[in-house]
Amino acid sequence: MSTPTVPRPDLDAGELSAPALQAQLAEYLSPAAFPATADELQASLIRRKAPARLLWRLAPLSPLRRYSSLAAVMQDLDPS
Repeated sequence: MSTPTVPRPDLDAGELSAPALQAQLAEYLSPAAFPATADELQASLIRRKAPARLLWRLAPLSPLRRYSSLAAVMQDLDPS
């Protein structure tokens, strides 16, 4: 018998606000995950079984940059 899944609007919504995205990434990327490249961050998300939606949100990150913190990641994702 499986446990019923409770919908989480913050995960099920198509688009996340920058603060909501940062909060969700922080659940899966500890400070120990940094510094890291985009590929290393995505690998960390996979190991932690993060929702695929979060992996896709990291896709625009530069493959050449090493990110020193989640704040640096968020700056590249939402430069405004």
